[in-house]
Amino acid sequence: MELLILVLIIAAAVIAEQSLYARLGAEKVRYRCGFSAETLTEGEETELVEIVENRKLLPIPWLKAELTIPKFIRPTGGESVVTGKDRFVTGFFMVKSYSGIRRVRRVKTLRRGVYSIIAARVQTSDILGGVRISLSASDTGRTLTVLPRSAQTQSVLPERLRRRTGEQLVRSSLVTDPFFTAGVRAYEPGDPMGRIHWKATAHMQELMVRQEEKTARRCLLVLLNVQTASEYQGVRTIDEALAEHTIRLCVQLLEEACREEYTVVLCSNGLAPDGEMLYMEEMGGDSALERQLYALAELSVSEQKPFRTLLRQYRIVSPDMSAVLLTPYTDDAAAEWKAQNPEAAVIVSAYGTDEMGLADAVIPEPERGREVCE
Repeated sequence: MELLILVLIIAAAVIAEQSLYARLGAEKVRYRCGFSAETLTEGEETELVEIVENRKLLPIPWLKAELTIPKFIRPTGGESVVTGKDRFVTGFFMVKSYSGIRRVRRVKTLRRGVYSIIAARVQTSDILGGVRISLSASDTGRTLTVLPRSAQTQSVLPERLRRRTGEQLVRSSLVTDPFFTAGVRAYEPGDPMGRIHWKATAHMQELMVRQEEKTARRCLLVLLNVQTASEYQGVRTIDEALAEHTIRLCVQLLEEACREEYTVVLCSNGLAPDGEMLYMEEMGGDSALERQLYALAELSVSEQKPFRTLLRQYRIVSPDMSAVLLTPYTDDAAAEWKAQNPEAAVIVSAYGTDEMGLADAVIPEPERGREVCE
């Protein structure tokens, strides 16, 4: 009889405990997670922060958080599982009454892109594990933009496009410099009002404008091909590692062009977020380089236009520009473009794919340059 009473008491206690957790287990429990940085460069590390808060008397004996993050964000310690394009990271918590836990994981960025926490599945349970309650994350943080890194290899900008001391010939256009005046002339429709020379206007009794000196500027057209095999080869899959290497070469080219004081027009057959081929108007300087890196971070390799389409849009390079074509291979379309633009440079990013013999340089991907995602 006493044993039966004891069993009934235990059963009643279990039922009461499970009923209590079923009603109050998820109440005033808050789970948040997110990356601590907003912008990084490939290969840099940041923190993945998880915060659990329990704002009630009833403790949380067990809480499981399973995060789904992009596979190119890899924890530097602990285990994770990669499936397709996703990585799963699991954590367990036990939180006392009216307290919280903050857990920090170091993560490494393996590839450029714009990333966020894809999903956060949170479950809690009572002491005996008889009641499972699902929670939703109150906040999964901000997006993380990972800028592409430079290839850090041999020089990408061809030698003939670099500055040299002494007299040299450069392909440049002539634009006016407002700091140097070569006299005045009569106003013509379309002249900026800021150029009006008021003293000369009063003297001549007609609108006169300052005649500005002409100065040389250096402009570089960069064409980036992220299609990794010719459409005639019948290869439909994309060699993502090769495409990323080509993008890193482009980053190094942009950095070298910035140091050489070029203004740059950047175009690619990879798609921008608006679904169109990437086009960035002429710009120069450090701020322009930063904007170009952000655009390359968002560039889609999996969605792209054919190589021929890119070359067709820029079939003939303007005579006031220099041009560099960055491509993993050459084909008939590249040969035709080169014939129309003999002064343009061609940089190939892989061995054995300069079938047309057009390359000024071949800069293959280092053997150890491929990311390890597992």
